[in-house]
Amino acid sequence: MADFDLTATQLSQDEKLIMLRLREGDERAVVAIERRYGDELRLFCRRMLNDAAAAEDLVQDVLATCCRLEAESFPTRSIRGWLYQIARRRCIDQQRKRRDEAPPAARAVRAAQRSYEHAVDPLTTPAGKALKQDRAAKILAVLDDLDEDLRSVVIMRYFQELPRDQIAEAIGLSLAGAKARLSRAMEALRERLRRLDDSSLT
Repeated sequence: MADFDLTATQLSQDEKLIMLRLREGDERAVVAIERRYGDELRLFCRRMLNDAAAAEDLVQDVLATCCRLEAESFPTRSIRGWLYQIARRRCIDQQRKRRDEAPPAARAVRAAQRSYEHAVDPLTTPAGKALKQDRAAKILAVLDDLDEDLRSVVIMRYFQELPRDQIAEAIGLSLAGAKARLSRAMEALRERLRRLDDSSLT
């Protein structure tokens, strides 16, 4: 594997140690990455794919990919953003493959979102929680209607709570470009929510 210049990165000292071990083929590096980021990557993939089993397989593929990448593909800003970049690409590829392989009649049918409870504050009154759940369910319903590029940035920002610089790294854009895409995604989400709210009144 080619040399990886740690001095030319913005990684923390802890992250540099993990990447040094990964470069040397030390299995402890993958264990450390999985322990630190595995759960949130699974949740991200479930939210993207609506399929827990497929999400688990994809996360395992992401972790295996870390061991196969050449040094020039290693992260320069953060391990977290780098992992989301790999996972996001895999999710989008899988979604497009599913869509292409689905019978025409099935392409218009979307899987139901089952993750809305993660968007709800559990420390509230029963009535308040019910209202929040209803709104969260609506948000996730229209979120699923966005294209993959827009949906992924909303999920990363508002469900996974990634900072904007890590989102930029994950989607391969500048910080300004990431902010612009997120703004476009939120406007599309708000427009779909308005349509849904209007339709519920008719």
